[in-house]
Amino acid sequence: MKLNLGKIYEKSMDKEVRKALGQYYTPEFIIKYIVEKTLANIDVLDKPFLKIIDISCGAGYFLLAAYDTLKEKFLEEIHNLKNMYGEEVYTLEKDGKRIKVLGKDYWVEENIHYHIIKNCIYGADKDSLAVEITKAMLLSKGEKADVDDLNIINCDSLIRWENKTDYENHEELLVKFWSNKFDVVVGNPPYIGHKQLNMDYKKWLLEEYEDVFKDKSDISYCFFKRILEILSPRGVAGIITSRYFMESPTGTQLRGYLRDNARILEIVDFYGAEIFKDVGVATAIYIFTKERLMNNEIQVKKLVDDNYKFSNTDDLKELLGTDLFEGFTIRQNSLSLARWVLVSKEKLNIYNKIERKAQYSLRDVALSFQGIITGCDKAFVLSKKDISEYNVEGEITKNWIKNSDIEKFTVKDSNLFLIYADSIENERDYPNSIKYIERYRNRLENRRECKKGIRKWYHLQWGRDSRLFENPKIIFPFKSSENRFALDLNKSYFSADIYALIIKDEFKDKITLEYLLGLLNSNLYEFYFKLFGKKMGRGMYDYYPNSILDLKIITGDITDEITDKVRKILSLAKKKNQVENDLAKKVMLLRHDIDEILNSYFNLTKKEIEIINSMVNPPKVL
Repeated sequence: MKLNLGKIYEKSMDKEVRKALGQYYTPEFIIKYIVEKTLANIDVLDKPFLKIIDISCGAGYFLLAAYDTLKEKFLEEIHNLKNMYGEEVYTLEKDGKRIKVLGKDYWVEENIHYHIIKNCIYGADKDSLAVEITKAMLLSKGEKADVDDLNIINCDSLIRWENKTDYENHEELLVKFWSNKFDVVVGNPPYIGHKQLNMDYKKWLLEEYEDVFKDKSDISYCFFKRILEILSPRGVAGIITSRYFMESPTGTQLRGYLRDNARILEIVDFYGAEIFKDVGVATAIYIFTKERLMNNEIQVKKLVDDNYKFSNTDDLKELLGTDLFEGFTIRQNSLSLARWVLVSKEKLNIYNKIERKAQYSLRDVALSFQGIITGCDKAFVLSKKDISEYNVEGEITKNWIKNSDIEKFTVKDSNLFLIYADSIENERDYPNSIKYIERYRNRLENRRECKKGIRKWYHLQWGRDSRLFENPKIIFPFKSSENRFALDLNKSYFSADIYALIIKDEFKDKITLEYLLGLLNSNLYEFYFKLFGKKMGRGMYDYYPNSILDLKIITGDITDEITDKVRKILSLAKKKNQVENDLAKKVMLLRHDIDEILNSYFNLTKKEIEIINSMVNPPKVL
């Protein structure tokens, strides 16, 4: 039984080291699909010296799978190769010598292993140990072959070695290696966030890859461009990487670059499903070429149920044909720079109805701000009992809301309070509050801002401007499985995983918070947001303001009607003396009314309403 050096190496690596290097090893069912997809139309009879590369090869899993596929293809065509190229002269390494042989003697089964690893398989990685493991694993694929060196090199693939004219002798191999053009590129490029990058290296990327990589970009963005640079004119690439660039503001330049410089054949969007174990990165497979085609139609397969647990025994090709995935096409030239909305034509039609008819975006009418970072919740967040026990001064205690307190329309009673310590200029003015906070003084003094002298030891880490919290506002969680927007009229303060909306002064006479609340909690607007909202993981969406504020907001003749319905919902929420089921029924009816108003306003068809309801699973009217 052969030892799998790659698996041993993978298990030996520290999790944090892998994260820093962006190394996440690809599941076998993904490798199988990408290799089959990119090599499906390869004709080894027509192109026996084709070149396949993984420019972030790690322990070589993609290359090993490519080897197996190529070997099968070569063996199937061995007699045809001998007949077609029988009089061609080939170089073969044998017994430490290079010899010339005719094709009829070269194209025999015993030479196929040598031919593939010497002429067809290429790889590169920054990890020197991984490179050596890849070489060893490739060599072990066949009987001993006399090969002076494999085409697997240790280097940074993002450096354009082929353009170097002034280079050291030891770099000559790199220059020669990267002067090739490749027929197939496969792999799982590293995704490393901008915060984890060395500052000098990040500066270099900003210069070298300025048309795809910006200040807060991920390093994976650069790999898309590099792959297009090294592909042969009719070459094809298949990679799995982060899907965030399709919607993220930092991905704008990359979206434009790919739209204009590549022909995207297929996207398999796993949305929020966990493909890489213990890695919180939403991923997609991208199959593309550099051969542009006007009116190109992209084949999209989008995962419907992101609770599905994939395993290495899965056949992804088969799964793509089941109800687990939604399949549709989308025109490449219709992809927007603002974001790629990968949805079926039916869903896109609903999206366009909203975008065309709504006059303003939420960004136009409202401001957003984030909650407070305390730096140590235990020091500042307390209960009524704590306030009484420590006799904490009431004028600097504020209502405190946690993420879990937010429901649609309303906020649950949390019974928690915040010592808004940024109001304390002199410790002697609030001795009881200081006494309460002081229990965690050592921890507070070790905060970065305190060490730098930016904050006093008893202040909040980031207390924001207190005047923001005193406003009537809509609050919503940063991460949620559904739209949860609530109205706060109690001047509450809240944690950093909550954001708030306040209406801009110039719109206060045109629009109400209640109206916005009705829109944002409606079935239609949950559907609308989820068409382009960033998926964080299984069932969870990123409600970061960059996306929320892009929602188009109507300010037409339905404003008063929806405002009235929402005020009735809020009034019902205050009535604690009614039977809970009766209250829920009345709220559902009012929510249903709001949905009906919006459906009518946008002239949605019965079929379109069914599409919306099936996506958001709305509560049924009793």
